[in-house]
Formats: sequence, C-alpha cells, structure tokens
Amino acid sequence: MNKPILLIDDDRPYRQALRLYLESHGFTCKEAEDGREALVLLDGGLDVDLIISDYHMPVINGLDFLKALSYRVKGQDVRVILVSGNMTKEIEKEAKQAGAFAFLEKPYDFKELLALVSRAGKL
Repeated sequence: MNKPILLIDDDRPYRQALRLYLESHGFTCKEAEDGREALVLLDGGLDVDLIISDYHMPVINGLDFLKALSYRVKGQDVRVILVSGNMTKEIEKEAKQAGAFAFLEKPYDFKELLALVSRAGKL
C-alpha cells in the first residue's frame, strides 16, 4: 500500500494516536476531522487506497461520507473501514450497501485494526 491512509475522526487525540500507530508500522497517513473535510481533501486530489472513518461525526457522518465517496471514486478500488462506538446491524447493513470493506466496534485493539489494514492492502 503506497498511497496514504485517510483517517477521519472528530476525536483529535484518538485520530493522532491512530496515525502514530499506523506510521510506526510503515504506513503514511492523512487526517480529516469529519466527512466534509475528507471530501475536500479527496476533491483536491488526495489519492488513497484505504480510508478509516468514524461513524458518529458532526457535519457529515461516516455513512453519509461513504455514500458521497462512492460517486467520487467510481472504478477505483478504495476500501473503507467504518468504526463506531455503537455499531448496530442496521448501520452495518447500510454501510455494506454503500460499499464499506469492514466494520470495527470501538473500543478496539489497534492490532485488530492493523490486521484489517493489512488484509485491505492484499485484496
């Protein structure tokens, strides 16, 4: 995975900790505070293979971001891992229909996320 991973989460300390963890494992990361900021980055030319997005965020939540993303990356292979502190079956169903690659319930072990990131890069 040569392209950066886009991390989207309104919890800045968590987002920064995740970035540091992934970078310590050789990944490059870019950060966005919410779905709107992420779309601005992508519309500005940021090229990614993988996005890790929180579900509950102000402005544009993770599911709405995922739906908007699908229109921007047609034909590209961009995987999205959606994370949430209260993932429901309904959210999972909607996210899967919108193209989510995987789901994680917060809190999770960063090693669990790293395994998903590695799997996403090998598919």
